[in-house]
Parts: sequence; structure tokens; C-alpha cells
Amino acid sequence: MSNYNKGGYSSSQGQGFVQDSFGNDAAAPKRTYIHTLRPVTIKQIMGATQTQADGDFKIDGQDIGQVTLVAAVRAINQASTQNIYMIEDGTGVTDAKKYPSDHDDTDEISSIILGAYVRIVGTVKNFNQKQYIQVHSIRPIINMNELTYHNLEVLTVHVSATRNKMGGHGAPSSSSSTYGQHHNSMHGVTSTDTHMRGGNDDVANSISDFIDNHPGKESGVGAHRRDIIAAFAQRLGGEHKVNEMLKAMEDDGHLYVTEDDDHFNTTH
Repeated sequence: MSNYNKGGYSSSQGQGFVQDSFGNDAAAPKRTYIHTLRPVTIKQIMGATQTQADGDFKIDGQDIGQVTLVAAVRAINQASTQNIYMIEDGTGVTDAKKYPSDHDDTDEISSIILGAYVRIVGTVKNFNQKQYIQVHSIRPIINMNELTYHNLEVLTVHVSATRNKMGGHGAPSSSSSTYGQHHNSMHGVTSTDTHMRGGNDDVANSISDFIDNHPGKESGVGAHRRDIIAAFAQRLGGEHKVNEMLKAMEDDGHLYVTEDDDHFNTTH
């Protein structure tokens, strides 16, 4: 679905470390960089923490390297040294700063206009106590299904990274490797957590967690039925089973419908 190799950028699956030395001086300072690619929202970026001023950023308690997100362009400030895009994804607003490169596709860059949705790959930086994205690659979204896929990937990685904190089961998994598995199998979206097992209460709790971490939660819209089905159909045994579970949770007072019969929010 997504091609991250544009502009000379190549994503790394899994987690690796490389030393970046400055010059040929053996005594020169070196820093270790984390080579991961994690799908995120702007809210997660703005809430990313550092243990020290020049340390790595953390999301869900895990160090992050490179991030990818899908957002709408709300403002563009072009200059000779850099392009600054103000982007918004429904969870927040931040700046994405792109320095010109010989590898840039000029036609692609010129097609990024106000209101366009874009896929960005970059790293999280901080200036004046505010996070922003230093862009490695940016391209317009052609198929809006990519937005839905991205949001599901964000939720999948978040649930995987925080599973133990939420009292779930199964061994913890790397957020970057989880994303890699789902990115490589994007013929469709698989279960949010195929390692989780249990009865109906466990499934209901997982669905509640899914909705609570959905980008639509804060706006009160909640999660769409199709997103919940995409995440849990494999685990429950089919679309009709997910619909039965949603009806049961609604009847029991755990969920309620919002703007229409296909949007669900939690009651807690």
C-alpha cells in the first residue's frame, strides 16, 4: 500500500543500531541512533517524553526512532532553506519541516497543497519546548483508505506496546516489528492482537480499549463499526460475531452509539 522508498528513503524493519562518527578522529563523540519506523498520531508526538534534554523520545515507554503519520496540510510556509507544513490529523496540530534534497521529486512536492492529505516519514524534534517533525519524506495520499489503515496500525502498535500495562496476556512485542508485520500484510488489516486469548469479558475489554485509543474518542464520535470489525473479526470468528459482541456491549451499557448506528463510544 505505502511506498516509503521515495526520495531515497528506505525504512528499516525491526530495531538496529548504528554508530555515527564525526570525522575520522577515533576520539570523536559518537551517538547511537535507533532505526525503527513507528506509526503515530500527532497527539502521541506532542506527548512524547525525553529522560534527558538530548535523549531519545519515548512513546508508550519505548524509545522511538523514525515515525510515520498521515495528516492534512493546513498551512504551507516555503523558503529557500526549508518548507514548513502545518499539519493536523484530528488528534492535534504540529509543524513538519522539510529541508530541500537532491533526491526530492519536484512534481510530488509541488502537488502538496492546502487541504491535501500526506504521508510523512521523519523524526521527532523539539524546539522551544514543543515537538515537531523533521521530515525525511513527504508525499500526497492518493487512496484515502491509507488513512484508515494508518489509524488501525497506530492502534495495533499502541495496544501491543501497552498490553502488559493493561493486564493483557502474551509476551511483549516490539512496536516496530509489529508495525512491520502489519505493513507487509496490508492486503487487509489483521487482528489488533492475535496473541490475546480469553472469554467474552476479555474481548469486550479489548474492544473498549480499542475505542478508547481511537482517534475519534476525544471528539466524542468514537470508533466506526468497520474499524472494529477489521481489528477483531479474525479473533472472534467473523463479522457477524463482532456485530453480536457490539450489540451485547451496547445492551449491557458498556457502549453507546454516537452520530449514527455505526459509531460507538465507551460509557466510562
